[in-house]
Amino acid sequence: MKMQTLTVAGVATVTALAAGMATADSITLDLAGVNSNDNFGSPNNDASLIALGDVTITGIGWDNVVGNGDDTGVTWGNEMRMAVVDSGNLEGVFVTFFPAEGSATAGGVWGPASSGGIIDLASQGLAFNTASGSLLVEFFESYNDVDGATDAHYESGTVTIEYAVPAPGALALLGLAGIAGRRRRRG
Repeated sequence: MKMQTLTVAGVATVTALAAGMATADSITLDLAGVNSNDNFGSPNNDASLIALGDVTITGIGWDNVVGNGDDTGVTWGNEMRMAVVDSGNLEGVFVTFFPAEGSATAGGVWGPASSGGIIDLASQGLAFNTASGSLLVEFFESYNDVDGATDAHYESGTVTIEYAVPAPGALALLGLAGIAGRRRRRG
């Protein structure tokens, strides 16, 4: 798999979660120039391996995504896909940016496509952990028109992936505070 360096920008915020305080963060990928080549898992695909540690992927959104199938003239927009998965077990989400762009538009330009904001993966039952410590973002074709070659490419767009970094639970913090308080009384 071709590991391509995508432009990644991160913004940190702090969010209160039910289990205690956790850090929420996001990364943004610039899709301009990314190719859509072969089926998922092909070594010819453009992909990025992002070391995040063991985090929970909580949201995903995209903006101004434009695809171009003129590389071969035979691919359809609904074949261009993006996988956002844990690199260890390949569990995660698969995105189709142009689901309605089928056979009548082979070899065309598609988009811009926007998600309308960040999709809350937890509310959809799609949030997942990166137990392997790394997130794999791979761009691929659901149908491989030309083996080993670029079927289409992205002209523009960004993808934002939100994640939460686990923090110690509230009970663990209270337990530590109790131990510290007990030490002060004895001393």
